Amino acid sequence: MRLKFLHLRNRFLITIFASFILAVDLLFLYFIKYKNQGLPFTNFYIFFIGNLFNLAFTLLTILGLLIYTIKKESNYNSLYVIANTIVITLLLLFAFLSTKIKLPLPNIYLLDHPLNEIFKGLMFVLFQFMQFVFMMTLWMVSFGVKDLIMLRGVLNSIVLLFLLLAFSFVYINLKKEDNKRYNVSKNSINVAVVLGAAVWSYNAPSPSLAARVDKAVELYKKGIVNKIQLTGSNAPGELSEAEVAFDYIKFLDVNPINVWLEKKTVSTSGQIEFIKEQIMTKKDVGNVIIVSDGYHLARVEEMCRFYNINAEVAPSDLKLSFQDELYYKIKESIALTVFWFFAL
Repeated sequence: MRLKFLHLRNRFLITIFASFILAVDLLFLYFIKYKNQGLPFTNFYIFFIGNLFNLAFTLLTILGLLIYTIKKESNYNSLYVIANTIVITLLLLFAFLSTKIKLPLPNIYLLDHPLNEIFKGLMFVLFQFMQFVFMMTLWMVSFGVKDLIMLRGVLNSIVLLFLLLAFSFVYINLKKEDNKRYNVSKNSINVAVVLGAAVWSYNAPSPSLAARVDKAVELYKKGIVNKIQLTGSNAPGELSEAEVAFDYIKFLDVNPINVWLEKKTVSTSGQIEFIKEQIMTKKDVGNVIIVSDGYHLARVEEMCRFYNINAEVAPSDLKLSFQDELYYKIKESIALTVFWFFAL
């Protein structure tokens, strides 16, 4: 009897310890997310979609662990619990370190992202995937599944990843920003911020960049905005995206004095940070409208929520073929899911 009691006590102590570590991992992940975007943790908001996802999957893992502890009295595998908890924690730590260390990888781009960024994203995805596998196996074992537990856990986790990407894809497609009415702050500076896009050969604006500038000019000529902010850095050997956009806008009957340039940001998150730090802080700025392609705006709005920015968005009139639109929406679904979970 005493031996059984000791086994029971040890089992629950291990479960409590593992649950505590998983909870600490969650808090650490929240810290990393805001650190990734250069934001103080005081900006934390639990009802951000990504933060809710993080919380939900951690709670499901802890709940699965508790059920496993209670239901598997004679078959409780303490080594399995401890090993998985340690592996998940180490993967999160390695993912965090990947944000601080730039590996000597070749200057190769995949899906418009350098290999260092891809590696960083993969480290975080591996952490999340292992948490999914741990969660799945705990729930399956607790409810009587006996065969091929690890294989099923891996396959179910892959299915879960695809379901999350499908949710992001639907979320992007449900966002409709056409024909909306924009706020106009009288006696204030109303700014259309054009997010940077690719520059083609001989410093020509890509169709995406040109369409974004065209939309900003349309807002300008309608009197919705009275300033246009162009953003975006450059690749070696070419003008910055902002400069190319400025050369293009010169032919669109816009007074250059009403056009601002920013030539350092290299990503959407960098441009959202610029809006928060350099535009929103100007005392005369009233309304800010962020201009980008329609498929991109769902992620832009999520970033604005994360940064606690009150900005509107306007889709460009870029026309894409079905194949191109599908490609960009799938790419955005991946990017949005990664941003939700890790703020990358």
